[in-house]
Amino acid sequence: MLDKVSDNDRFPRTLQQLKKLIAQGEIQFPPQLERVVKRILEEPDLIAFESAATVAKECSVSQTTVTRLSVHLGLRTFRNLKKLCEHHVRRRFNHL
Repeated sequence: MLDKVSDNDRFPRTLQQLKKLIAQGEIQFPPQLERVVKRILEEPDLIAFESAATVAKECSVSQTTVTRLSVHLGLRTFRNLKKLCEHHVRRRFNHL
């Protein structure tokens, strides 16, 4: 699914892991990144199927902020963040 980024459990490999880490307070976000994270959790389809520029526009942040979120999550690139969201959307779709 995702490129190997770390053996550290602090970094999410799935959207469910991201939610769990946030709920446990394991990951903290500056306000701009938090805005994008909230959108990911509400609408993972946006990240899964849109460009970083579109996501930035929809979240009222810069494209750099979207990329910084990927790094903050230990995913290295926006592409890996997209893969994380795509996997979630596909799993959800397959369970219908």
